[in-house]
Amino acid sequence: MRTLRWRLLLTYVGVLAMVLLILGLVLNTAISRALYAEDQARLTGEATAAVALGQRGYERLINGRSGDCAGAISYQQAFDQAIASPLTAGHPAISAVYLVDQNGSVLAPEAGPVAVGSAAPDLSATRLAQVNARIAAARRFTGFGPIPQATISYNTTGGSGQRIAVTLIAVRYRSVSQCADALNASYGIVEVITTYDATRVALARIQLLLLMVLGGALVAGIAIGGPLIAGALRPLARMSQVAGRIAQGDLTQRVRLPHGGDEIGQLADTFDEMVSRIEQAFAAQHASEERMRQFIADASHELRTPLTSIRGYTDVLLRGAKDDPETAEQVLITVRREAERMSRLVNDLLTLARLDAGRPLELRRVDLAALAGEAVDQARLLAGEREVTMRSEADHLAVYADPDRLKQVLLILLDNALKYGRQDAGGWVRVRLGRSQCGVFVSVSDNGRGISAEDLPHVFDRFYRAQRAAQRRMTNAHTAARATGSQPAAGAVAGPARAPTPEGSGLGLPIALAILRAHGSTLSAESQLGAGSTFTMELPLPPAGSAPPPSPMPGPSSAPSARA
Repeated sequence: MRTLRWRLLLTYVGVLAMVLLILGLVLNTAISRALYAEDQARLTGEATAAVALGQRGYERLINGRSGDCAGAISYQQAFDQAIASPLTAGHPAISAVYLVDQNGSVLAPEAGPVAVGSAAPDLSATRLAQVNARIAAARRFTGFGPIPQATISYNTTGGSGQRIAVTLIAVRYRSVSQCADALNASYGIVEVITTYDATRVALARIQLLLLMVLGGALVAGIAIGGPLIAGALRPLARMSQVAGRIAQGDLTQRVRLPHGGDEIGQLADTFDEMVSRIEQAFAAQHASEERMRQFIADASHELRTPLTSIRGYTDVLLRGAKDDPETAEQVLITVRREAERMSRLVNDLLTLARLDAGRPLELRRVDLAALAGEAVDQARLLAGEREVTMRSEADHLAVYADPDRLKQVLLILLDNALKYGRQDAGGWVRVRLGRSQCGVFVSVSDNGRGISAEDLPHVFDRFYRAQRAAQRRMTNAHTAARATGSQPAAGAVAGPARAPTPEGSGLGLPIALAILRAHGSTLSAESQLGAGSTFTMELPLPPAGSAPPPSPMPGPSSAPSARA
């Protein structure tokens, strides 16, 4: 009974039963009123006609033969023979007939259930006054003849609580002949009482029929509504099963409920969409955890190397190298270099942490050409004999950015180009600025060894270095070759993996990408082995109506092209 199906079924049955009960009561009331009204009207009409017809026989009986009044009988006997007996014999539903005077006292019959002179049953003073008023009004027009206009019919409750109908009909009960007494103009009221026996029997049958019909309708409603409710709730049961399997860890489960746009179908679609998002969130969380574990492992490795070196050289000093000034100086220089390397790594990690935390940028309008010129000037100091040039394809390249962070990105790209480009006099680095469909762009190109297609998708991963990845692939290839007894592939021992690995932690490009994403910008890489690499960043244009860009800073870097 706690399930939704049973509660809905009980509610449905209760509502259906209440509706059928109300319908039965309304029908019973309407039919009862119609039958009682019809029976009452019919008996009233028949009683009125019978009294009018019996009035002539009544006068003949009380007058006898004309002249000597031979054979005349009392008005009580005449009323019983001419009016009361024909009414009760001809209409079994009529239970009693009385002749009542103007004050409501019974005049006839003498042998009836109510004694002569007693108050008439089921006749109130109000009804008696109404009849007398009608009789008084009718006598002004009809004299002392029959007064059918004074007929009144009403319903009341008998002594047993049953519904009865009372009809009051005005008549003359004293004759105008010489056989009558002095009150020859008196009138009386015929009270006809009906018990509705036939109507009650018909109503009982009708009520039994209604009860059977409504009971059958209730049973049919339950038989039809039960399966309908079960069918309507079946999708919910399916959703419950799917939710149970999802709770056990299977996030691939879906309801996939076909529907016509009803509420349950919409709920199923929303449920599937929610589970899909949860699955994506779990997948993203798992990938994030994997990246975090890899990041921690790489950071630990990068920090462990200088720490190991520092500890090793410290041990050298402790073993007596401090007594040799030249050796002690070399050890201290090396320790300082490793400490600086570790400091740079820690600073890079702090920079990434601040960018991940979403620290606000100091945005303002910046002249991109001037900012790139400053970065190129600094790069030329490290380029040696190599050529570092800058070319702008448009004027007034202004962006809305944090100049310090943006300059940091340019220095990272230039540093990578110098570090992984050609190291001889034939090497060059070219910076190009211009407008794009989305705003402005800056590209940094070199003619170095390039990046392999296997490494290119990972260049923006933290701590990822193509040379180390190539060396790992080469090591894996040699290990597999020794295990199988075959020779390693030619590509496994040749190529960029044999080149010396420049110093770096693999955090420069991730930092540059994080800075540009904080600006709402993008950074992409293109490369080909043996042909060099190109890194391009695109920045949006500044908001309309902002202040004009500052004047370009003077110096050799503002020229379109220059050599180191």
